[in-house]
Amino acid sequence: MTLARFKRLPRRSDEWQGGLVRLPSWIERGPGGQPYRPWAGIWVSRKTGFVHLKIEPAPGSHDWTLALDALVEFGLKRHLTGYRPGTLEVADRELGVRLLDALGDQDLALTVLPDLPAVQRVLAEMAEHMSGAPLPPNALDAAGVTVDRMRAFAEAAKSFYEAAPWRHLSNEDLIHVEAPGIGRGLSYLTVLGAGGQTFGLGFFESVVDFTETEAAPRPERFLARARWSLFYGPISHLPFGDADLWEEHSLPVAGDDAYPVAIQFHPGGEPRRPDAGVLSYLEGLLRALAGTTEGEMDQGRWTRQVETCEGPATYRLCLPHLLEPLDAPSAAPRAGLSDRRAMERVMLEVERFVASSAFDDIDQANEAIRRRFSGPMDAIPSTAATPLEKAQELAYRAFEARGRRRLQLARRALELSGDCADAYVILAEWTGDLVQARDLYAQGVAAGERALGSRAFAEHAGHFWGMITTRPYMRARFGLAQCLEELGLRDEAIGHYRELLHLNPNDNQGVRYSLLAALLVSGVDDEAGALLQQFPDEASAMWLYGRALWTFRREGDGPAVRASLRRALSANRRVPKYLTRREELPPTDPPSYGLGSEEEAVICARALADAWHATPGAVEWLRTETSAKTSRRRRRS
Repeated sequence: MTLARFKRLPRRSDEWQGGLVRLPSWIERGPGGQPYRPWAGIWVSRKTGFVHLKIEPAPGSHDWTLALDALVEFGLKRHLTGYRPGTLEVADRELGVRLLDALGDQDLALTVLPDLPAVQRVLAEMAEHMSGAPLPPNALDAAGVTVDRMRAFAEAAKSFYEAAPWRHLSNEDLIHVEAPGIGRGLSYLTVLGAGGQTFGLGFFESVVDFTETEAAPRPERFLARARWSLFYGPISHLPFGDADLWEEHSLPVAGDDAYPVAIQFHPGGEPRRPDAGVLSYLEGLLRALAGTTEGEMDQGRWTRQVETCEGPATYRLCLPHLLEPLDAPSAAPRAGLSDRRAMERVMLEVERFVASSAFDDIDQANEAIRRRFSGPMDAIPSTAATPLEKAQELAYRAFEARGRRRLQLARRALELSGDCADAYVILAEWTGDLVQARDLYAQGVAAGERALGSRAFAEHAGHFWGMITTRPYMRARFGLAQCLEELGLRDEAIGHYRELLHLNPNDNQGVRYSLLAALLVSGVDDEAGALLQQFPDEASAMWLYGRALWTFRREGDGPAVRASLRRALSANRRVPKYLTRREELPPTDPPSYGLGSEEEAVICARALADAWHATPGAVEWLRTETSAKTSRRRRRS
């Protein structure tokens, strides 16, 4: 019936360009839970610019009849056309022939074009409208890039991802590609992925560019100049042409989240995709890094022979900060704030100096300390004598070292003394495997117990942290407890938290926050209440929102819990939006925070969310109370 009505429409001298297309949008959860791009039949009037498309009713249900249905509907919609065209322009001759046969229109002309500019323009406008920004170019848009070259690049990218070099390198390890030579902006890079979020390669123009970026790691600074990057992600993060390329040509990929895209971002300009030469260089670089061993990295400079789409290539790679001997003073400390643990070295030297000296009074002692320990911290000579003391000296250097140098120093420390707890702490912090981290922390606890001896635990419990030599043990045990909790062994973790607070009731480590959250989740409310009373003047959001929850559990809604919530809101009003899930928590915790800040809210909500949601009625009450307070505050404004 519909087709018959279409055949009765008048004809106009108009060309309709179209056919079957993949739409420039993603359905995040398509068949099998994977991202999916729907197909549509689309037609564009070359005379009026009007467009009509018909989306397939279900994933994978499209065939040539979808283009026919869209064509007929386009003609029957009088506000769009209301007529039949004189010519159909298609890119697929077989599709065009089928359409002519189905329409039975001998006067309808057919033109086959290598591409469909009107359709591509419409799709680009759709994509730009949906994304809010111009689309990046596709891989095949770059000069000299072919499907075969992209296949070779995809194979190299797959090998790199499967080799996972971020297990051995962090974004603090600047790599210099000394050969082959390449244009500016591609010779210095870091491997991304040690943080578990962004995987790939980040490129820098020079050592100075890397150092400045590392010192101020803000996205706007990173994008303030033209910069190459190679990222991995789901197929929905690829440019649409790249996604089609992977699907239509079955290019290799390491996993659902391992589709690679190489791109150069230009501040205020069009992004650039690698041409044939740059793509071949990146292919070889990925192969070289995938084949690199830890031993080669630790040499500081190594060479790899690889095969690329342009033939064999030799890559000479260098980690400049690892070329210095391991016992040389650190020439390139980590960017940002100093690691506070490294500052203990000076405190330990002061302890040794005082213990080995005789003073008439405190003023004389202070003056002697001032004279001996003035000046830069790293210029203070070491008095370490025993193997353990020398190992701890290396651990302090490791805390301040950059990237893989930390790992090297920790391993050397354990070669000097297996009782160096901090060396195990450093190794545990380095590994990305939770079970390995637990085992390393456990070895650190055992090492600390051997180093301190049972007498120290008996004599110094209650003021343990005041002795510098106990702190490596305390760090290892706290790390072990946190790993156990992450592994679901909360009762074991609570036992360690309790003992840490027994040894150090002043809690310089902040163990109380982890213990409070664990007790509330486990329903050990009596102990949670006693812990809250142990620190009555604590003013952090973590403590006050924990107290509010504890009060709600004990008394329900009433004056006491409302007063407790008011104190919590005064400390940080941002926490409830995360506890009530009005907003999603970011994937990772911030590295630091200030009282009352957004960062504190994230840390607090992540720690207490399970306890709030495990308490019947608590989240609903919090949502109601905070909504009412917000409404009253707006009315007053």
